[in-house]
Amino acid sequence: MKDERVRVVAHFREEGAVLAGTQQGFCEDFDIELSLNGDLPKEEILKLIRLAHQMCFTESALKGTPQITSRHVYNGQVINM
Repeated sequence: MKDERVRVVAHFREEGAVLAGTQQGFCEDFDIELSLNGDLPKEEILKLIRLAHQMCFTESALKGTPQITSRHVYNGQVINM
């Protein structure tokens, strides 16, 4: 491979009002473009592309439902919500 690039565009939107306490943020979608330059046979390129998708931590997290743990600290003290 001579040149590899990944371009990711994320689309987000917001609804509601901050002062009313109804503000929410939403992730609509992600557009991923993997660009490769080289002289490998097409079969090897396809295999590399599949592996790239399989190995991508971010793509895996976005496709699944990972556990999210939140902790809030203010002035060094944990705030229980």
